[in-house]
Amino acid sequence: MSVGGSVGGGFIKGNSPSVSSFSASFFVETNIILFTEVTPRLSFIFAKDFNSIIPNVRKPYFPFVQGLSFKGITTQYFEDHIFLEEGFGLLALNDRTFSDINSWNYGIVLSINGGFDLRGFELSGFKIGAGLEYGITFNNTLAQYSSLHFYFNYTL
Repeated sequence: MSVGGSVGGGFIKGNSPSVSSFSASFFVETNIILFTEVTPRLSFIFAKDFNSIIPNVRKPYFPFVQGLSFKGITTQYFEDHIFLEEGFGLLALNDRTFSDINSWNYGIVLSINGGFDLRGFELSGFKIGAGLEYGITFNNTLAQYSSLHFYFNYTL
């Protein structure tokens, strides 16, 4: 079982032009004997207008999206501790890009992360790196998000 997260920046979009954003996510994953090459991962995603963290910006409302994704993750290892992982899955995204919008949208999410595996032979410890994630929905407000982020994962 592993837990981890990411922090970065990107964009969010609903029925609106793209807005630059900061993003954060938290995830839990576990190996299931049924799937030897694919690890299921459940993630919570939050992305909000970048202006909300800048001091002295006095807007009455800052757009944001939040949601859950369920992905299958595959990992390849290169050299000693260098890894690349890819993910594909389902997305449920709550669009809050306007103050009067509160709409759930459903679609897919794609991700890629690369970095260093700092774990030893007992396979518990940290993996760190950077990555990209893109989520797109296909109904209601067609909400989207993207994230260029720093990534960490701790295996228990």
